[in-house]
Amino acid sequence: MKRAPLLLLAVLLLTLPMLSAKNTDSPASVPVLLGLEPVRADLKLSSLQCALLDSLRSEYKKRAHQITAIGMADQDAALRANWDLQDLRRQFNSRAIDVLSTSQQDRLRQIERQMLGGTLLTSVSEQKLLGLSPQQQASLAVIEKNNQATASAITSQFNNGKISNFRKDINLHRNQQNSSRKMLAVLTPKQKKEWEILSGQKLGLPKIHDPSANSKSLFEGY
Repeated sequence: MKRAPLLLLAVLLLTLPMLSAKNTDSPASVPVLLGLEPVRADLKLSSLQCALLDSLRSEYKKRAHQITAIGMADQDAALRANWDLQDLRRQFNSRAIDVLSTSQQDRLRQIERQMLGGTLLTSVSEQKLLGLSPQQQASLAVIEKNNQATASAITSQFNNGKISNFRKDINLHRNQQNSSRKMLAVLTPKQKKEWEILSGQKLGLPKIHDPSANSKSLFEGY
């Protein structure tokens, strides 16, 4: 397989309780995330697990690309495609997490906090875990709405030939980083400290990864 630097990786134990229940409301694609070699090594996935996840990731990306292509027709089609992509992501996230053991699921959530950053705070289960107030939840919703609007505008610029694919990816990555920082700023100092503990041991990320598992792929639909 051709390999290239993971340029656009999303900027993405102890005493606090871990998430033992399955979390499928991640804003990213879990099948794609589980395709990263450092993640697989950290989770100590078996060859059978890797084979199952490879199949899921291939099916997910194929269907996601089909939905994205249909969504390029017009604005109404784009809106429908966005909802279809969210539903597709939920389905495949659930299927991918089912492949993991309970301890692997817990560790994966830690890795998501590290790699996705504040973006993960859009997860309802994450908001409940940190005890976010209704006001904080509302603030996150506004940030996410602006994030989606900016991402849609960037994609529209690319579809209309105004920017290159490379520039589109760079702009989407910057938009995701900015949104992540704003979301983390919503947390109180105590919640931020809790977030750091819940993120667990740092995941080592080499410079070379699967080129199909960049941040653009982690957030299908942008």
